[in-house]
Amino acid sequence: MKKLCICLLSLSFSSLATTTVEGISVNNLTSLHYTGPVGWPTAGRPFAPPIYNAERDQLIGLSTFGHKDDTAPSMWGLAPVHGHYFALEKDIEGFVGFAKHPTEDKLYSIDTKGNIFSVHSDGSNKVILFDNTEQELNNTPNIQPIFDNQERLLFIDTDHTTYSRLMRLEKDNTLMELYRFNNNPHGDFTAVGGMLLSGNTLYGYLGYPRGIPHLNTLSIDDNFIVGALYAVELGENPIDTLPLIHQFTLSQGEVPWDTRSQDGGRIATYLVEDEEGYLYGSTTIGSCFTKGINSFSGKEIAYRNGVCGGSYLFYSAIEKDQRLIHTDYPHYDGSNPHGSLFRIKKDGSEFNLLHTFNGEDGSQPRGPMVITETGFLYGTTIGGGIHKSENIQVLEGKDYPNQPHNMSPDGTIYRLNLADIKIENGQVIQSGFEHVHSFKAGIAEDSDGKVPTGLMLAENGKLYGTTIFGGRGYSDQLGRTFLADNLGTVFEVDLSGIKPTGSVSISITPGKAQLGEEVEVTWSSHNAADCVATGGVAVGDWVPDGQIEPQGSIKISPDSGIYTFSINCRDADVGSRLGALSTLYVNAEAKVKQEETLNYGNGGALSFAALTCLSVFGMRRFRRRGSKS
Repeated sequence: MKKLCICLLSLSFSSLATTTVEGISVNNLTSLHYTGPVGWPTAGRPFAPPIYNAERDQLIGLSTFGHKDDTAPSMWGLAPVHGHYFALEKDIEGFVGFAKHPTEDKLYSIDTKGNIFSVHSDGSNKVILFDNTEQELNNTPNIQPIFDNQERLLFIDTDHTTYSRLMRLEKDNTLMELYRFNNNPHGDFTAVGGMLLSGNTLYGYLGYPRGIPHLNTLSIDDNFIVGALYAVELGENPIDTLPLIHQFTLSQGEVPWDTRSQDGGRIATYLVEDEEGYLYGSTTIGSCFTKGINSFSGKEIAYRNGVCGGSYLFYSAIEKDQRLIHTDYPHYDGSNPHGSLFRIKKDGSEFNLLHTFNGEDGSQPRGPMVITETGFLYGTTIGGGIHKSENIQVLEGKDYPNQPHNMSPDGTIYRLNLADIKIENGQVIQSGFEHVHSFKAGIAEDSDGKVPTGLMLAENGKLYGTTIFGGRGYSDQLGRTFLADNLGTVFEVDLSGIKPTGSVSISITPGKAQLGEEVEVTWSSHNAADCVATGGVAVGDWVPDGQIEPQGSIKISPDSGIYTFSINCRDADVGSRLGALSTLYVNAEAKVKQEETLNYGNGGALSFAALTCLSVFGMRRFRRRGSKS
C-alpha cells in the first residue's frame, strides 16, 4: 500500500488589528500566486477590484498572467470566503476590471492585447467583440470602461506618453473615436483619468505631465496648472470641444499622468456622485518616479518612489556619497506629496479640498470609490498607512528583509461621513474624514496585502477589493515554500464589523487511496449552520450544492481520480461565512492530460495537475497552526 496522507485546509477569517473604525472589519480572502500554491491555479497581479455575481455568490476578477501552464487563469473566481480561488476563462489577462452590461447578463472588459471581450456574469463563454490583431488600440489600458445610456461601451485608449482618446464600442462592435484629448496648456500630451456618467453628461480627469520630481519638472509653483476636470454632453457624433469645470493647481494635487509601470502608478483617480449632486474625487502625484543617481555611472535617472507603495528603489550609500535616490522621503518637489480628497458641484462651483493626507493616514488616493446607502464614501490609497514592507518573496529558512530605507508603506482604506461635512464661507470646518484600515504585507499571519486598487460595493452590502502586492506565504508547484509573496490579494470589507466565532474543518482518511479502498470523509464544525457541500463532484452521499449537517462522516470507494470536498457554512452566532476544503486522490498521478478535469464548485474548473498538490499545502498550513496550539 502506498503511503497515506490526511489532507486538511481550514479556511477561517483573520482578525486584523489595524482596522481603526469600530463596526468595520477588513478580512483577507485569498492571495494570488504566479507559480500557484501547491494545487491551486496560478495567477498574476490584479489591477482592479473584482466584480460580484449575486446569483452565484461569487467574485470574478482579472489579473495579469500566471505561470504558463494549463492552470493559469488570469481570469479567476472566488466564493467570498477566505481560501481558494479557481480558474475561469483562460488567456484573458487584464489591467482593468469589468463593466456590467445595463440589461444583458454580461460583463465587458479589455485585455492586455487590446481586445474588447465579454463573458457571462458567471465568467463563462468568452466572446471577442473587437479583435485588436491590427493593433488599432494600445494593449495597456488603465481606466475602467463604462456604459453610456445607449448601452455602448466607453473606454480610454492611450499609449501613456503621446496620446489619449475617448472611444466608443458601437452595437455592431465597430469603434468610434469620440474625442482625442489635446487640452494640455503646456504643450505636452494629455493624460486621462477615470470617467463618471451622470445623466447624459460624462465627467472625467485630465492630467498634464509636469515631469519627474527633482529631475525635469516644469515648475514647482503652487499655482502651476497640473490637470483639470471636464464635463461634456454625449451625442451620436464625435465631440467638438471639451468644456472644463475645474483646473487643478500643484497645491491641490496632480492627476496621474505617468501610468506605464506595472505597479501602483497604473491606478487612476476616479469620481463618484452623491444624492445631492456633488462629485467627489482625489488628487495625487503625477508620477511615481523621482530623480536618482546611478551609482555606477553617476548619471541622473528616474527611479521608483516609495511614496506610491510597491517596489522602492531607494538604497543607502553603496559607495561614498552615492545613492540611488538623492532626496529624503517622500522624494517629491511639490507642496502636496500625499494627495487630497475634494468635493465639487457638477457645474464646477463649490470646489473644496476636504482632506489632505499626511502619509500615516494614507498617501496617493486612487482607484474606484463607493458610496454606501448609509452615506459613507469609501476609498483606498495606494501608499501610506502605519505599516511598511519590502515587495519581495521570502523563502522558508530565510530572514525577511528589515531595512527601513528599502521599505515602502502598504496603503490604506479611508472613508468620508458625508453627513459630517461642514463648509462655511468656502472653508472646510469638518471634513468627515476617517482613517479606516492600514494594509499590512510581510510574513505576519494577519498580513492582507500591499497597494490596494480601489473598492467595489456588492449587492450583499460588503465591499471587495484587490491589492497588487503583499500576498501570504504558500508552497509553489516547484516544491518551494515561501513565507510571503510579492503578488497580490483579494480582501473583503465587512461594514457590520462582526467577526465569525465558528469554524469548519474536513479530514479524509486516507487522503491517498488505491482503487476499491474504503475512504472516510469526516467534517466537523463549531457554531456553524446552513452548511452546503460546495465543491467537487457527486460521490456517494456527498452532493455538490446540497445541504449537509454541520458535522458528519461518510465512507466511500470512488473511481480513480482526484476529488475535492468543500463545505460552505454560516456562522451560527453572527451569520458570517465559513469554509473548509480537502482533496482525495484515488490511483491519481501528479500529471494527467489537460482534458481530464473535474468541475470545482461555483462554475470554475481545476485540472488534475492543479488539484494534485492542494492537500499538501493544506497539510502544511494545518501543521503550522497545530504547532501553536
